[in-house]
Amino acid sequence: MATTDYLPAKDSDLQSWTQNFLTVANANLVALGLVAADTTPITSEKGSYDTAITNNNTKQAEAKAATQQKSTVKSNLTTKVRILVRKIQANPAVLPQLKAQLGITVGDGGLTPIVPQQPMELIADPAASGVNKLQWNRNNNPYGIVFVVEYQLNVTESWQFAGTTTKSTFEHIGQVPGRMLFYRVKAQKNELVSEPSNVAVVYAT
Repeated sequence: MATTDYLPAKDSDLQSWTQNFLTVANANLVALGLVAADTTPITSEKGSYDTAITNNNTKQAEAKAATQQKSTVKSNLTTKVRILVRKIQANPAVLPQLKAQLGITVGDGGLTPIVPQQPMELIADPAASGVNKLQWNRNNNPYGIVFVVEYQLNVTESWQFAGTTTKSTFEHIGQVPGRMLFYRVKAQKNELVSEPSNVAVVYAT
C-alpha cells in the first residue's frame, strides 16, 4: 500500500517542515543518537533553499511588472499607429499601392466601388476672425467619402488645396478678412473623383 511522503511538496510548507525538524533535532541530539555535525549540512542547505525561494519570488514579481509594462507600451504604440493611419487614409492623394506597402487597409477588397457624387449647394460664409466657413449638400455621398476643398484667389489662377474632410462642413482658417476667395468641393473615393461643386465666393465684389 502506497504511503504519503512525509516531506511536503510546496515550498513554503517544506521551509516550515525543515525548520521544525532542525529545531526538534538540535534540541534532542542525544536522544536521537546524533551530534551537531549531523544537522549542520541540512542547516546550510536550508539557508541556500530560503535564498533561492526569495530570489525566485523576486524574479516572478519582476516578470509580472515587465509584462505589465510591455502591455502598456504596446497599447501606446498601437494607439499612435492607428492615429497616423487614420490621417493617411483621409488623404485622397495616397495611392493604394503605397497603402499596400505600408501594410494598412487598401480599399474595398474587390467590392463594387463607390462612385463619388458631385457635391451641391456649396455656400461660404466669411468671418472677421479670418475663418471662412463652408457648407454643402452631400448629395447622397456615404460617410466613407472624402471631400476635397479647393480655393482660388481669382479666376485667372489655378485652384489650390485647402484641406479634406469626411463631413459636409469645413473651416478655412487663417484667412485675411475682406479678401475675396473662390471655393469649390469635390468628392473622392480612392482614385475616383466627382465633378466639382458650384463655386462659392466670399467677399464678392
